[in-house]
Amino acid sequence: MKFLFMRKFSFYLTFVSCVAVLAIAFSSCTQQQQTAPAKAEESSANGKVAKIVYINTDTLMSKYLLAIELNEAFLKTQEERRTDLNVRAKSLDQEVNEFQRKLQNNGFLTEARAIEARDQLLVKERNFRRLQEELMEKTAREQNELNKQLFDKLTAFLKVYSKAKGFDIVLSTQVGGNVLFAVDGFDVTKEVVDGLNEEYRKENSK
Repeated sequence: MKFLFMRKFSFYLTFVSCVAVLAIAFSSCTQQQQTAPAKAEESSANGKVAKIVYINTDTLMSKYLLAIELNEAFLKTQEERRTDLNVRAKSLDQEVNEFQRKLQNNGFLTEARAIEARDQLLVKERNFRRLQEELMEKTAREQNELNKQLFDKLTAFLKVYSKAKGFDIVLSTQVGGNVLFAVDGFDVTKEVVDGLNEEYRKENSK
């Protein structure tokens, strides 16, 4: 008898898809902006000129210290739950095999005893499957919370960063994403990662 096992979740991929496109627009476009070292594409909309750059979220998530920390903790919890479920599944399989062996060898004194043992196993199986579902739901909730935490940190940083650099829109991309090609200067991933990590270190040094 085999039991379904709790599927794994991809922390990086889910967060990348959660980010999608980050757009930060500022109403005071006419105010004088600080000159940025990176280039920015300029596009006109309703007579206003928007300066656009992008970040690569694959690189961001692999180098952002907070993302690495949260991912490691998340995977550790996942592994602990997987191990616990495996132990429970193995124990239940052994009970089922023992029941089948006794049943085939007339090991029960009465039919009522056999039915009682069978019903107990069915209850344990239902409880096991319920536990699987609860852990899957709990894991999904935790993953969404972590994704939101990273998303909020990123957008809060980008709001300040973009205002200081004079960028109106920050796009998000990844391998195979929306930005297939851009000339040098539009990718601000390194600056964003460095800024986020500096912020992370300051918060953790307090």
